[in-house]
Amino acid sequence: MSESSTKLVEDILGKLPMFRRVAPAHLHRLARHAQLRRVAKDTLLYERGDPATGCYALVYGLVKLSLRAPGGAEKVLRLVGAGESFAESGMFHQRPQPVNALVLADSQLVFLPAQALFDLLDHDRTFVRTLLASLSQRVHTLIADIEAYSLSTGTQRIAAFLHSLADPQGPARVRLPANKTVIASRLGITKETFSRLLHELSSQGLIEVCQREIVLRDPLRLAELARGGAAAVNRASSGRPRRSAPGR
Repeated sequence: MSESSTKLVEDILGKLPMFRRVAPAHLHRLARHAQLRRVAKDTLLYERGDPATGCYALVYGLVKLSLRAPGGAEKVLRLVGAGESFAESGMFHQRPQPVNALVLADSQLVFLPAQALFDLLDHDRTFVRTLLASLSQRVHTLIADIEAYSLSTGTQRIAAFLHSLADPQGPARVRLPANKTVIASRLGITKETFSRLLHELSSQGLIEVCQREIVLRDPLRLAELARGGAAAVNRASSGRPRRSAPGR
Protein backbone atom coordinates (compact mmCIF):
# COMPACT_ATOMS: atom_id res chain seq x y z
CA MET A 1 0.00 0.00 0.00
CA SER A 2 1.30 3.48 -0.89
CA GLU A 3 2.32 5.97 1.77
CA SER A 4 -0.66 8.19 0.95
CA SER A 5 -3.04 5.25 1.32
CA THR A 6 -1.39 4.28 4.59
CA LYS A 7 -1.87 7.83 5.90
CA LEU A 8 -5.54 7.75 4.89
CA VAL A 9 -6.13 4.47 6.73
CA GLU A 10 -4.17 5.76 9.72
CA ASP A 11 -6.41 8.84 9.90
CA ILE A 12 -9.53 6.67 9.67
CA LEU A 13 -8.37 4.26 12.37
CA GLY A 14 -7.40 7.14 14.66
CA LYS A 15 -11.01 8.36 14.69
CA LEU A 16 -12.47 4.97 15.64
CA PRO A 17 -13.08 4.47 19.39
CA MET A 18 -10.98 1.31 19.60
CA PHE A 19 -7.83 3.04 18.31
CA ARG A 20 -8.08 6.59 19.64
CA ARG A 21 -5.54 5.96 22.42
CA VAL A 22 -3.10 3.84 20.41
CA ALA A 23 0.41 5.27 20.17
CA PRO A 24 0.97 6.99 16.79
CA ALA A 25 3.89 4.75 15.83
CA HIS A 26 1.87 1.61 16.54
CA LEU A 27 -1.13 3.00 14.67
CA HIS A 28 1.06 3.72 11.65
CA ARG A 29 2.43 0.19 11.71
CA LEU A 30 -1.11 -1.24 11.86
CA ALA A 31 -2.29 0.99 9.01
CA ARG A 32 0.51 -0.30 6.78
CA HIS A 33 -0.98 -3.80 6.99
CA ALA A 34 -4.66 -2.80 6.89
CA GLN A 35 -6.84 -2.68 3.79
CA LEU A 36 -9.36 0.04 2.99
CA ARG A 37 -12.37 -1.37 1.16
CA ARG A 38 -15.46 0.19 -0.39
CA VAL A 39 -18.20 -2.41 -0.47
CA ALA A 40 -21.52 -2.19 -2.32
CA LYS A 41 -24.90 -2.86 -0.77
CA ASP A 42 -25.94 -6.55 -0.66
CA THR A 43 -22.33 -7.80 -0.67
CA LEU A 44 -21.74 -10.86 1.50
CA LEU A 45 -18.49 -10.19 3.39
CA TYR A 46 -18.26 -13.70 4.78
CA GLU A 47 -20.40 -16.70 5.67
CA ARG A 48 -20.58 -18.80 8.79
CA GLY A 49 -17.77 -21.35 8.60
CA ASP A 50 -15.38 -19.17 6.56
CA PRO A 51 -11.84 -18.77 7.94
CA ALA A 52 -11.48 -15.85 10.38
CA THR A 53 -8.36 -14.13 9.03
CA GLY A 54 -8.94 -10.73 10.64
CA CYS A 55 -11.59 -8.27 11.74
CA TYR A 56 -13.29 -5.19 10.33
CA ALA A 57 -13.87 -1.59 11.38
CA LEU A 58 -16.81 0.17 9.72
CA VAL A 59 -16.13 3.74 8.59
CA TYR A 60 -19.63 4.35 7.23
CA GLY A 61 -22.56 2.23 6.11
CA LEU A 62 -24.36 -0.68 7.76
CA VAL A 63 -23.55 -4.39 8.18
CA LYS A 64 -25.91 -7.14 9.31
CA LEU A 65 -24.60 -10.06 11.38
CA SER A 66 -27.01 -12.99 11.35
CA LEU A 67 -27.61 -16.72 11.57
CA ARG A 68 -29.72 -18.63 9.07
CA ALA A 69 -31.51 -21.91 9.73
CA PRO A 70 -31.44 -24.71 7.14
CA GLY A 71 -35.06 -23.91 6.29
CA GLY A 72 -34.20 -20.29 5.49
CA ALA A 73 -35.37 -18.54 8.67
CA GLU A 74 -32.96 -15.81 9.73
CA LYS A 75 -32.09 -14.33 13.12
CA VAL A 76 -30.39 -10.92 13.04
CA LEU A 77 -27.91 -10.76 15.92
CA ARG A 78 -26.47 -7.31 15.40
CA LEU A 79 -26.57 -4.28 13.13
CA VAL A 80 -23.07 -2.80 12.93
CA GLY A 81 -22.90 0.98 12.48
CA ALA A 82 -20.18 3.50 11.73
CA GLY A 83 -17.31 3.52 14.20
CA GLU A 84 -17.87 -0.07 15.31
CA SER A 85 -15.79 -3.18 14.78
CA PHE A 86 -16.82 -6.77 14.23
CA ALA A 87 -15.52 -10.30 13.54
CA GLU A 88 -13.07 -10.22 16.46
CA SER A 89 -14.37 -13.35 18.21
CA GLY A 90 -13.49 -15.85 15.49
CA MET A 91 -10.14 -14.19 14.89
CA PHE A 92 -9.01 -14.20 18.54
CA HIS A 93 -10.44 -17.66 19.16
CA GLN A 94 -8.88 -18.94 15.93
CA ARG A 95 -12.17 -20.51 14.94
CA PRO A 96 -14.24 -20.18 11.73
CA GLN A 97 -16.63 -17.24 11.42
CA PRO A 98 -19.68 -17.97 13.65
CA VAL A 99 -22.15 -15.79 11.70
CA ASN A 100 -22.92 -14.36 8.27
CA ALA A 101 -22.00 -10.73 7.52
CA LEU A 102 -24.02 -8.90 4.85
CA VAL A 103 -23.56 -5.26 3.82
CA LEU A 104 -26.96 -3.50 3.96
CA ALA A 105 -25.84 -0.12 2.56
CA ASP A 106 -22.90 1.06 0.49
CA SER A 107 -20.08 0.99 3.04
CA GLN A 108 -16.44 1.72 3.64
CA LEU A 109 -14.55 -0.70 5.85
CA VAL A 110 -11.04 -1.21 7.09
CA PHE A 111 -9.94 -4.86 7.14
CA LEU A 112 -7.40 -5.56 9.88
CA PRO A 113 -5.37 -8.78 9.41
CA ALA A 114 -5.12 -10.96 12.49
CA GLN A 115 -1.32 -10.94 12.72
CA ALA A 116 -1.16 -7.13 12.59
CA LEU A 117 -3.59 -6.92 15.52
CA PHE A 118 -1.70 -9.59 17.47
CA ASP A 119 1.48 -7.53 17.02
CA LEU A 120 -0.34 -4.42 18.28
CA LEU A 121 -1.55 -6.33 21.34
CA ASP A 122 2.04 -7.30 22.09
CA HIS A 123 3.32 -3.72 21.97
CA ASP A 124 0.53 -1.42 23.18
CA ARG A 125 -1.01 -2.04 26.60
CA THR A 126 -3.45 0.83 26.16
CA PHE A 127 -4.93 -0.94 23.16
CA VAL A 128 -5.26 -4.13 25.20
CA ARG A 129 -7.36 -2.31 27.81
CA THR A 130 -9.47 -0.59 25.16
CA LEU A 131 -10.08 -3.85 23.35
CA LEU A 132 -11.06 -5.64 26.56
CA ALA A 133 -13.48 -2.82 27.38
CA SER A 134 -14.99 -3.06 23.90
CA LEU A 135 -15.44 -6.82 24.07
CA SER A 136 -16.84 -6.56 27.61
CA GLN A 137 -19.39 -4.05 26.38
CA ARG A 138 -20.35 -6.51 23.65
CA VAL A 139 -21.00 -9.17 26.33
CA HIS A 140 -23.17 -6.75 28.32
CA THR A 141 -25.13 -5.99 25.15
CA LEU A 142 -25.76 -9.69 24.58
CA ILE A 143 -26.95 -10.07 28.17
CA ALA A 144 -29.27 -7.09 27.71
CA ASP A 145 -30.63 -8.71 24.54
CA ILE A 146 -31.37 -11.95 26.39
CA GLU A 147 -33.04 -10.00 29.18
CA ALA A 148 -35.15 -8.06 26.69
CA TYR A 149 -36.28 -11.17 24.83
CA SER A 150 -37.10 -12.94 28.11
CA LEU A 151 -38.58 -10.22 30.29
CA SER A 152 -39.90 -7.34 28.18
CA THR A 153 -42.77 -7.04 25.75
CA GLY A 154 -42.44 -6.40 22.03
CA THR A 155 -43.74 -2.86 22.60
CA GLN A 156 -41.02 -2.18 25.16
CA ARG A 157 -38.35 -3.53 22.82
CA ILE A 158 -39.52 -1.27 20.00
CA ALA A 159 -39.66 1.73 22.34
CA ALA A 160 -36.11 1.03 23.53
CA PHE A 161 -34.88 0.61 19.95
CA LEU A 162 -36.41 3.90 18.79
CA HIS A 163 -35.12 5.68 21.86
CA SER A 164 -31.58 4.37 21.15
CA LEU A 165 -31.68 5.85 17.64
CA ALA A 166 -32.57 9.35 18.81
CA ASP A 167 -29.96 12.08 19.20
CA PRO A 168 -30.38 13.60 22.69
CA GLN A 169 -29.20 16.95 21.37
CA GLY A 170 -31.08 16.84 18.07
CA PRO A 171 -34.64 16.78 16.78
CA ALA A 172 -36.95 14.00 17.97
CA ARG A 173 -36.90 12.33 14.57
CA VAL A 174 -35.21 9.04 13.66
CA ARG A 175 -34.75 6.98 10.53
CA LEU A 176 -34.91 3.20 10.66
CA PRO A 177 -31.44 1.97 9.64
CA ALA A 178 -32.79 -1.09 7.81
CA ASN A 179 -36.08 -2.47 6.51
CA LYS A 180 -38.79 -3.74 8.86
CA THR A 181 -37.96 -7.40 8.27
CA VAL A 182 -34.37 -6.93 9.44
CA ILE A 183 -35.27 -4.78 12.44
CA ALA A 184 -38.08 -7.12 13.50
CA SER A 185 -35.66 -10.05 13.45
CA ARG A 186 -33.16 -8.03 15.48
CA LEU A 187 -35.87 -7.35 18.10
CA GLY A 188 -37.08 -10.95 18.19
CA ILE A 189 -40.54 -10.34 16.71
CA THR A 190 -42.19 -10.86 13.34
CA LYS A 191 -42.47 -8.17 10.68
CA GLU A 192 -46.25 -8.20 11.08
CA THR A 193 -45.99 -7.71 14.84
CA PHE A 194 -43.47 -4.90 14.34
CA SER A 195 -45.84 -3.05 12.00
CA ARG A 196 -48.83 -3.59 14.32
CA LEU A 197 -46.98 -2.33 17.40
CA LEU A 198 -45.71 0.73 15.52
CA HIS A 199 -49.33 1.48 14.62
CA GLU A 200 -50.35 1.08 18.28
CA LEU A 201 -47.61 3.45 19.45
CA SER A 202 -48.73 5.91 16.79
CA SER A 203 -52.39 5.72 17.86
CA GLN A 204 -51.30 6.38 21.45
CA GLY A 205 -49.61 9.61 20.41
CA LEU A 206 -46.07 8.42 21.12
CA ILE A 207 -44.75 8.40 17.56
CA GLU A 208 -45.66 9.38 14.01
CA VAL A 209 -44.63 7.01 11.22
CA CYS A 210 -43.85 8.01 7.64
CA GLN A 211 -42.27 4.98 5.95
CA ARG A 212 -38.77 4.71 7.47
CA GLU A 213 -38.93 8.15 9.10
CA ILE A 214 -40.37 8.20 12.63
CA VAL A 215 -41.11 11.30 14.70
CA LEU A 216 -40.91 10.76 18.46
CA ARG A 217 -43.87 12.87 19.56
CA ASP A 218 -43.36 12.16 23.26
CA PRO A 219 -39.71 11.12 23.81
CA LEU A 220 -39.93 11.14 27.61
CA ARG A 221 -42.94 8.89 27.70
CA LEU A 222 -41.36 6.61 25.10
CA ALA A 223 -38.24 6.36 27.28
CA GLU A 224 -40.41 5.45 30.28
CA LEU A 225 -42.06 2.72 28.26
CA ALA A 226 -38.65 1.44 27.12
CA ARG A 227 -37.57 1.16 30.75
CA GLY A 228 -40.75 -0.75 31.55
CA GLY A 229 -42.03 1.76 34.08
CA ALA A 230 -45.40 0.65 35.46
CA ALA A 231 -47.04 4.00 34.86
CA ALA A 232 -45.89 4.08 31.23
CA VAL A 233 -47.05 0.53 30.62
CA ASN A 234 -50.46 1.31 32.11
CA ARG A 235 -50.84 4.40 29.93
CA ALA A 236 -49.81 2.49 26.81
CA SER A 237 -52.22 -0.33 27.62
CA SER A 238 -55.11 2.09 28.09
CA GLY A 239 -54.59 3.55 24.62
CA ARG A 240 -55.27 7.08 25.91
CA PRO A 241 -52.68 9.56 24.61
CA ARG A 242 -51.33 12.03 27.10
CA ARG A 243 -50.90 15.62 25.98
CA SER A 244 -47.27 16.62 25.75
CA ALA A 245 -46.07 19.74 27.44
CA PRO A 246 -45.47 22.69 25.08
CA GLY A 247 -42.07 22.60 23.42
CA ARG A 248 -41.48 18.89 24.14
